[in-house]
Amino acid sequence: QMYTEEMLDFINNCLYSTKDIESLGIPRTLSCDGPTGIVNFLGTGEVYGTNYYCSECLVAQTYNVELAKAEGLALGNECLLGDARPTGSHISYTGWYAPAVNIHRSPFSGRNTEYYSEDPFLAGKMAASLIEGAQEKGVYTNIKHFALNDQETHRSINGDISWCNEQAIREIYLRPFEIGVKEGHTHGLMTSFNRIGATWAGGDYRLCTQILREEWGFCGSVINDFHTSEYMDGEQMAYAGGDVNLSGSAFWSCKDFEDVGNYNVLRNAAHNILY
Repeated sequence: QMYTEEMLDFINNCLYSTKDIESLGIPRTLSCDGPTGIVNFLGTGEVYGTNYYCSECLVAQTYNVELAKAEGLALGNECLLGDARPTGSHISYTGWYAPAVNIHRSPFSGRNTEYYSEDPFLAGKMAASLIEGAQEKGVYTNIKHFALNDQETHRSINGDISWCNEQAIREIYLRPFEIGVKEGHTHGLMTSFNRIGATWAGGDYRLCTQILREEWGFCGSVINDFHTSEYMDGEQMAYAGGDVNLSGSAFWSCKDFEDVGNYNVLRNAAHNILY
Protein backbone atom coordinates (compact mmCIF):
# COMPACT_ATOMS: atom_id res chain seq x y z
CA GLN A 1 0.00 0.00 0.00
CA MET A 2 3.05 2.28 -0.03
CA TYR A 3 4.61 3.98 -3.03
CA THR A 4 8.28 3.20 -3.69
CA GLU A 5 9.18 6.82 -2.95
CA GLU A 6 7.44 6.54 0.43
CA MET A 7 9.31 3.34 1.28
CA LEU A 8 12.67 4.79 0.26
CA ASP A 9 12.03 7.91 2.32
CA PHE A 10 10.96 5.67 5.19
CA ILE A 11 14.26 3.78 5.47
CA ASN A 12 16.42 6.81 4.65
CA ASN A 13 15.13 9.00 7.50
CA CYS A 14 15.37 7.03 10.71
CA LEU A 15 17.60 9.11 12.97
CA TYR A 16 16.28 7.99 16.36
CA SER A 17 12.83 7.79 14.83
CA THR A 18 10.68 6.58 11.98
CA LYS A 19 8.43 8.90 10.03
CA ASP A 20 4.67 8.82 10.16
CA ILE A 21 2.80 7.66 7.06
CA GLU A 22 -0.33 9.77 7.00
CA SER A 23 -1.92 7.96 4.08
CA LEU A 24 -1.99 4.71 6.09
CA GLY A 25 -2.56 6.17 9.55
CA ILE A 26 0.83 4.93 10.81
CA PRO A 27 2.28 7.12 13.59
CA ARG A 28 5.92 8.09 13.90
CA THR A 29 8.14 6.35 16.43
CA LEU A 30 10.86 7.84 18.62
CA SER A 31 13.80 5.89 20.03
CA CYS A 32 16.24 6.63 22.82
CA ASP A 33 19.76 5.33 23.19
CA GLY A 34 22.02 3.70 25.69
CA PRO A 35 22.11 0.65 27.99
CA THR A 36 22.27 2.88 31.08
CA GLY A 37 18.90 4.52 30.49
CA ILE A 38 17.21 7.11 28.31
CA VAL A 39 19.98 8.86 26.41
CA ASN A 40 19.37 10.87 23.26
CA PHE A 41 22.11 13.17 22.10
CA LEU A 42 20.95 13.58 18.49
CA GLY A 43 17.24 12.93 18.13
CA THR A 44 15.55 15.27 20.60
CA GLY A 45 18.40 17.10 22.29
CA GLU A 46 18.89 16.84 26.03
CA VAL A 47 16.95 14.44 28.23
CA TYR A 48 15.33 15.61 31.45
CA GLY A 49 14.14 13.99 34.66
CA THR A 50 14.92 10.35 33.91
CA ASN A 51 17.06 7.86 35.81
CA TYR A 52 20.62 6.89 35.06
CA TYR A 53 21.02 3.18 35.68
CA CYS A 54 24.16 1.26 36.65
CA SER A 55 26.36 -0.24 33.95
CA GLU A 56 25.62 -3.63 32.44
CA CYS A 57 28.83 -4.92 34.05
CA LEU A 58 27.37 -4.33 37.49
CA VAL A 59 24.02 -5.86 36.59
CA ALA A 60 25.79 -8.98 35.29
CA GLN A 61 27.72 -9.33 38.54
CA THR A 62 24.43 -9.95 40.38
CA TYR A 63 23.69 -13.07 38.29
CA ASN A 64 20.08 -12.06 38.92
CA VAL A 65 17.82 -12.37 35.88
CA GLU A 66 14.79 -11.21 37.90
CA LEU A 67 16.63 -7.97 38.66
CA ALA A 68 17.46 -7.55 34.98
CA LYS A 69 13.79 -7.93 34.10
CA ALA A 70 12.85 -5.39 36.79
CA GLU A 71 15.29 -2.95 35.20
CA GLY A 72 13.65 -3.56 31.83
CA LEU A 73 10.21 -2.90 33.28
CA ALA A 74 11.43 0.30 34.93
CA LEU A 75 13.00 1.52 31.69
CA GLY A 76 9.85 0.61 29.79
CA ASN A 77 7.80 2.68 32.21
CA GLU A 78 10.21 5.60 31.84
CA CYS A 79 9.97 5.43 28.06
CA LEU A 80 6.19 5.57 28.28
CA LEU A 81 6.18 8.40 30.82
CA GLY A 82 8.76 10.28 28.81
CA ASP A 83 11.16 12.98 29.85
CA ALA A 84 9.90 16.34 31.01
CA ARG A 85 10.86 19.30 28.85
CA PRO A 86 11.61 22.69 30.44
CA THR A 87 8.50 23.92 28.62
CA GLY A 88 6.36 21.53 30.66
CA SER A 89 5.77 19.08 27.80
CA HIS A 90 6.73 15.41 27.81
CA ILE A 91 8.35 13.30 25.11
CA SER A 92 7.75 9.57 25.31
CA TYR A 93 9.72 6.86 23.52
CA THR A 94 8.58 3.81 21.61
CA GLY A 95 12.01 2.24 21.10
CA TRP A 96 15.31 1.78 22.89
CA TYR A 97 18.76 1.15 21.35
CA ALA A 98 19.78 -1.44 23.95
CA PRO A 99 20.75 -3.79 25.51
CA ALA A 100 24.33 -4.27 24.34
CA VAL A 101 25.82 -7.75 24.52
CA ASN A 102 29.26 -7.74 22.95
CA ILE A 103 32.00 -9.70 24.66
CA HIS A 104 34.65 -8.27 27.00
CA ARG A 105 37.65 -9.49 24.99
CA SER A 106 39.99 -7.02 26.70
CA PRO A 107 39.72 -4.77 29.77
CA PHE A 108 40.82 -1.90 27.50
CA SER A 109 37.88 -1.97 25.09
CA GLY A 110 36.42 1.51 24.86
CA ARG A 111 32.85 0.34 25.33
CA ASN A 112 33.06 -2.34 28.02
CA THR A 113 30.74 -0.39 30.30
CA GLU A 114 27.93 -0.99 27.80
CA TYR A 115 28.46 -4.76 27.74
CA TYR A 116 27.68 -7.37 30.36
CA SER A 117 30.49 -9.85 30.48
CA GLU A 118 33.22 -11.96 28.98
CA ASP A 119 30.77 -14.86 29.23
CA PRO A 120 28.23 -15.19 26.39
CA PHE A 121 25.71 -17.28 28.33
CA LEU A 122 25.56 -14.78 31.20
CA ALA A 123 25.31 -11.82 28.81
CA GLY A 124 22.54 -13.50 26.82
CA LYS A 125 20.46 -14.46 29.84
CA MET A 126 20.66 -11.00 31.42
CA ALA A 127 19.81 -9.33 28.11
CA ALA A 128 16.87 -11.64 27.40
CA SER A 129 15.31 -10.82 30.79
CA LEU A 130 15.86 -7.08 30.28
CA ILE A 131 14.29 -7.28 26.81
CA GLU A 132 11.30 -9.17 28.15
CA GLY A 133 10.69 -6.48 30.76
CA ALA A 134 10.96 -3.51 28.40
CA GLN A 135 8.82 -5.11 25.70
CA GLU A 136 6.09 -5.96 28.21
CA LYS A 137 5.56 -2.19 28.27
CA GLY A 138 5.34 -2.03 24.49
CA VAL A 139 8.82 -0.55 24.08
CA TYR A 140 10.79 -2.39 21.40
CA THR A 141 14.46 -3.08 22.05
CA ASN A 142 17.38 -3.07 19.62
CA ILE A 143 19.96 -5.54 20.92
CA LYS A 144 23.45 -4.46 19.77
CA HIS A 145 26.15 -4.32 18.31
CA PHE A 146 25.80 -7.24 15.89
CA ALA A 147 28.49 -8.58 15.87
CA LEU A 148 32.13 -8.99 17.00
CA ASN A 149 32.38 -5.34 18.00
CA ASP A 150 35.39 -5.22 20.31
CA GLN A 151 37.06 -1.83 19.99
CA GLU A 152 36.28 1.88 19.68
CA THR A 153 39.67 3.11 18.46
CA HIS A 154 39.54 3.78 14.70
CA ARG A 155 36.15 2.07 14.61
CA SER A 156 34.90 4.01 11.58
CA ILE A 157 38.08 4.50 9.58
CA ASN A 158 37.03 2.28 6.71
CA GLY A 159 35.84 -0.33 9.20
CA ASP A 160 38.19 -2.00 11.65
CA ILE A 161 38.53 -5.70 10.87
CA SER A 162 37.59 -8.61 13.15
CA TRP A 163 39.18 -11.92 12.17
CA CYS A 164 37.64 -15.01 13.72
CA ASN A 165 36.72 -18.58 12.84
CA GLU A 166 33.11 -19.72 12.61
CA GLN A 167 33.17 -21.94 15.68
CA ALA A 168 34.33 -19.12 17.95
CA ILE A 169 31.87 -16.71 16.33
CA ARG A 170 28.94 -19.02 16.97
CA GLU A 171 29.94 -20.27 20.44
CA ILE A 172 31.12 -16.96 21.90
CA TYR A 173 30.31 -13.81 19.96
CA LEU A 174 26.89 -14.65 18.53
CA ARG A 175 25.61 -16.63 21.52
CA PRO A 176 24.25 -13.67 23.56
CA PHE A 177 22.45 -12.31 20.49
CA GLU A 178 20.96 -15.73 19.82
CA ILE A 179 19.60 -15.91 23.38
CA GLY A 180 18.24 -12.37 23.09
CA VAL A 181 16.42 -13.28 19.88
CA LYS A 182 15.17 -16.75 20.80
CA GLU A 183 14.38 -16.21 24.50
CA GLY A 184 14.00 -12.44 24.81
CA HIS A 185 12.14 -12.16 21.47
CA THR A 186 13.63 -8.75 20.75
CA HIS A 187 11.79 -6.83 18.04
CA GLY A 188 14.88 -4.93 16.93
CA LEU A 189 18.61 -5.34 16.44
CA MET A 190 21.49 -2.96 15.68
CA THR A 191 24.51 -3.95 13.60
CA SER A 192 28.06 -2.79 14.24
CA PHE A 193 30.75 -0.60 12.68
CA ASN A 194 33.34 -3.31 12.17
CA ARG A 195 34.00 -5.67 9.32
CA ILE A 196 33.94 -9.44 9.83
CA GLY A 197 36.81 -10.47 7.64
CA ALA A 198 36.53 -7.98 4.80
CA THR A 199 32.73 -7.55 4.97
CA TRP A 200 31.03 -4.74 6.90
CA ALA A 201 28.83 -6.35 9.57
CA GLY A 202 25.80 -4.23 8.63
CA GLY A 203 26.08 -5.38 5.04
CA ASP A 204 26.84 -9.04 5.72
CA TYR A 205 24.16 -11.33 4.25
CA ARG A 206 25.49 -14.32 6.20
CA LEU A 207 24.96 -12.43 9.45
CA CYS A 208 21.80 -10.38 8.86
CA THR A 209 19.79 -12.89 6.83
CA GLN A 210 21.16 -16.42 6.91
CA ILE A 211 21.90 -16.61 10.64
CA LEU A 212 19.63 -13.96 12.14
CA ARG A 213 16.45 -14.46 10.14
CA GLU A 214 16.70 -17.92 8.62
CA GLU A 215 18.40 -19.83 11.45
CA TRP A 216 17.15 -17.94 14.50
CA GLY A 217 13.73 -16.90 13.19
CA PHE A 218 14.10 -13.16 13.88
CA CYS A 219 11.35 -11.16 12.18
CA GLY A 220 11.83 -7.59 13.43
CA SER A 221 13.84 -4.69 12.05
CA VAL A 222 17.60 -4.35 11.73
CA ILE A 223 19.16 -0.90 12.06
CA ASN A 224 22.77 -0.05 11.27
CA ASP A 225 24.97 1.71 13.78
CA PHE A 226 25.43 5.39 13.04
CA HIS A 227 26.39 5.89 9.40
CA THR A 228 29.65 7.82 9.28
CA SER A 229 31.74 6.44 6.45
CA GLU A 230 31.50 5.48 2.81
CA TYR A 231 32.27 1.82 3.53
CA MET A 232 28.76 1.59 5.01
CA ASP A 233 26.87 1.17 1.75
CA GLY A 234 23.07 1.53 1.77
CA GLU A 235 22.40 -0.86 -1.08
CA GLN A 236 24.70 -3.44 0.48
CA MET A 237 22.82 -3.06 3.77
CA ALA A 238 19.42 -3.51 2.16
CA TYR A 239 20.46 -6.56 0.16
CA ALA A 240 22.08 -8.11 3.25
CA GLY A 241 18.83 -7.88 5.22
CA GLY A 242 19.18 -4.52 6.96
CA ASP A 243 16.15 -2.25 7.18
CA VAL A 244 16.78 1.03 8.96
CA ASN A 245 19.38 3.71 8.39
CA LEU A 246 20.55 5.53 11.52
CA SER A 247 21.59 8.71 9.80
CA GLY A 248 20.46 12.27 9.26
CA SER A 249 20.96 12.03 5.52
CA ALA A 250 19.78 9.80 2.69
CA PHE A 251 21.57 6.47 2.77
CA TRP A 252 20.33 4.60 -0.28
CA SER A 253 19.98 6.87 -3.31
CA CYS A 254 18.77 4.15 -5.68
CA LYS A 255 15.94 5.23 -7.97
CA ASP A 256 15.79 2.20 -10.27
CA PHE A 257 12.83 0.34 -8.85
CA GLU A 258 11.98 -1.18 -12.20
CA ASP A 259 14.72 -3.57 -11.05
CA VAL A 260 12.86 -6.38 -9.28
CA GLY A 261 15.69 -6.98 -6.82
CA ASN A 262 15.79 -3.34 -5.70
CA TYR A 263 12.04 -3.21 -5.30
CA ASN A 264 11.86 -6.44 -3.30
CA VAL A 265 14.59 -5.56 -0.81
CA LEU A 266 13.04 -2.10 -0.34
CA ARG A 267 9.62 -3.65 0.24
CA ASN A 268 11.02 -6.19 2.71
CA ALA A 269 12.81 -3.44 4.65
CA ALA A 270 9.61 -1.36 4.94
CA HIS A 271 7.67 -4.46 5.98
CA ASN A 272 10.17 -5.31 8.73
CA ILE A 273 10.14 -1.76 10.12
CA LEU A 274 6.34 -1.62 10.12
CA TYR A 275 6.17 -5.03 11.82
